[in-house]
Amino acid sequence: MNTLQVQPVARKVTSVCWLPPRAGQAYTDTELYFVTGSSARHKELVLWTTDNPDFESESEPSSEEKALATLVAKATHDGDVHDIAVVSADVIATASSYGTISIYDIQNNSLKLRESVTAHRFASGEPAVSTALEVQPVNSSDAEIASCGEDGRIAYVPLARLDALQAYEVDSTVVTGVCWPTPAQVAASTRSGQIKLFDRRSPAEASAVFADQTKNYSFECITSHPSQSFRLATGTDTGAVLLWDIRNPKKPVAEVFSVHESNVWKVRYHPADSSKIVTCSEDASIAITQWSSDKPSAPRDRHHLSGFFNALSIGCLDVCPYTRTNLLVAGSDSGNILMAKSASTEFSLF
Repeated sequence: MNTLQVQPVARKVTSVCWLPPRAGQAYTDTELYFVTGSSARHKELVLWTTDNPDFESESEPSSEEKALATLVAKATHDGDVHDIAVVSADVIATASSYGTISIYDIQNNSLKLRESVTAHRFASGEPAVSTALEVQPVNSSDAEIASCGEDGRIAYVPLARLDALQAYEVDSTVVTGVCWPTPAQVAASTRSGQIKLFDRRSPAEASAVFADQTKNYSFECITSHPSQSFRLATGTDTGAVLLWDIRNPKKPVAEVFSVHESNVWKVRYHPADSSKIVTCSEDASIAITQWSSDKPSAPRDRHHLSGFFNALSIGCLDVCPYTRTNLLVAGSDSGNILMAKSASTEFSLF
């Protein structure tokens, strides 16, 4: 098992995301920025910077004693931060334990709240946790945020006008994850072990519903393939990851991978090599699994990453899509930021 680099930050890190390079090009920034969200005593967003590994020289001395990341700015957050989504290099959206969706501007190395709206409430009127959110993949100011919550609803929030929110009840249990396979389609995962697809033009009713008929799973997260909209991945409460091929919605194909020993909190396709999925878990590890191969009979490689000083759940991760070097950042309940990096040709880590 490979080792993650660990930096204590004295806060429970519940969400993390890389920001696009400020220079606007993938390999020209010597520093990279990412944002973390935290919970419990420290309900806040933190902006961090870290060295771009593409500019590191092999002749440079070891930097094991150097901090992995440097704190740039922080801002209080209304409730625990359950998810963060990038809108642009200087705008992010967050999901809160109080059911709110918030927009933050990143200007002059500071985080400033622009606007918030309550997107999730129970029938009693009490706020419901917003469990996840994702920005519609369109290059337009008319893009929407799709969020899901413990109230069993999906809410659609226009970035240009948060008060034009539309919410629809889609399940009687918790909706744990949401993603946009295409700009017109939304996929959601539920605690009852279902995937539900929605056409944004007819959002009140699911266009398709999938479940694994062989075992009762609770789905904890969902993501879509970066280029093949018919492929989805879900993480489960058992530690398994299910990869779905939904080209035939009436007979979807699910392949099960036993990856972790406990709940899978986040699943992502590797942005530079989508034949690999990256997951983090309650078992305090990160796994990189090769689910696809040019040789169908070849064994599926899998590697786990863990940190010696990190004993608690790893609840969030993000793989940087802007560097040639494989670069991963994660956060844990142990109050740590975790990092791993390797050359793009090495599968030992990625």
